[in-house]
Amino acid sequence: MIKLKKTILVAALLAFSAAAFAQEVSFENTLSSDIVEITVADDETDSSFAGLENNTVVGYTSDKLDFGLDISFFLTTAEVVTGLNKTSAYMAIGQGYGLAGYAINDYFVEFRPIELLGIGFHQGYSIAGSYLPVEDSNLDAGNIGSDFGLFIRPIEGLTIGAGLDFTSLFGGYDDWDSPYLNFGAEYEIADTVSFGAAFRDILNDSRSIGAYVSFFALEGLTINGGFTYNGEFADVAGNLVSAGVIFEKDAISLAGDLVLALGGDEDDGFDFYAGAAFGYQISDPFSVSIAASFKSDFDADEDGWELGINPGVAYAINDHHEVGAGLSLTFTGTETCIAIPVYWTYSF
Repeated sequence: MIKLKKTILVAALLAFSAAAFAQEVSFENTLSSDIVEITVADDETDSSFAGLENNTVVGYTSDKLDFGLDISFFLTTAEVVTGLNKTSAYMAIGQGYGLAGYAINDYFVEFRPIELLGIGFHQGYSIAGSYLPVEDSNLDAGNIGSDFGLFIRPIEGLTIGAGLDFTSLFGGYDDWDSPYLNFGAEYEIADTVSFGAAFRDILNDSRSIGAYVSFFALEGLTINGGFTYNGEFADVAGNLVSAGVIFEKDAISLAGDLVLALGGDEDDGFDFYAGAAFGYQISDPFSVSIAASFKSDFDADEDGWELGINPGVAYAINDHHEVGAGLSLTFTGTETCIAIPVYWTYSF
């Protein structure tokens, strides 16, 4: 309850700041659950309550200062809690269920004392071409941000970033061989194309290097592509070739992902990932969608592949409230997993 009150207080203070200084504040709260998780393997079926998650995202932007917080808290079973690795301990409330505490998923601050320079704390900056729309995520190797970083914007469209990752209250590294230094740059030609490169943890053997491009000159069409040395995405690891496509026209939206590993350790995970998604806006409040993904490990046996299918529906009650439901099906060579995700989102 204390944590929730603090979140409400932060939102209230941000709203007051926006009113006083005419800045932009965003707030989104999503209550979600997979309802039930069913696993079928070796002619045996196991099922369990999937738990609840409440996720709150608060953001503030202005000419001189940006900051944000993404935090979740959970209601789930003791067995699930042990794998969550959350910030606070499990607190039982009876019958095997309990509060898993909270998780700080992300946070950042960036202030700009002068127009040319931004100083960021845990501020991520992902190169546009590293984004894959079906997974709705960027390759980690495409991030030029750091726990402490500087962003220089000498001309319009150009961002240069450099910084240092360090152990903090919210996460860090088990050991330090050399400082974790990151740097990179992105240049965007307005309404046409952007391209950039990122160098992460460049002094250590775990270094990753990525080069990416995003083409968006045609209305409704975005094409992203890139190459990553020593990267990982959607359980595919190694030297990665990646591509993402987004197409939107009227009520129809299409998206596609592709990641191929050209090299890496045999135990690193899958070698190939592909995803596709289709959405249709039936009416102003009502939409339907379906997404599918496929992963494969070329060197593995019957358990070397995974197929996911996720149909869903969403209904916007008004400008602030949206509810949705779907079906999550995951098939591998040895088991089938079923869940029924539902959510309610409030935003402004």
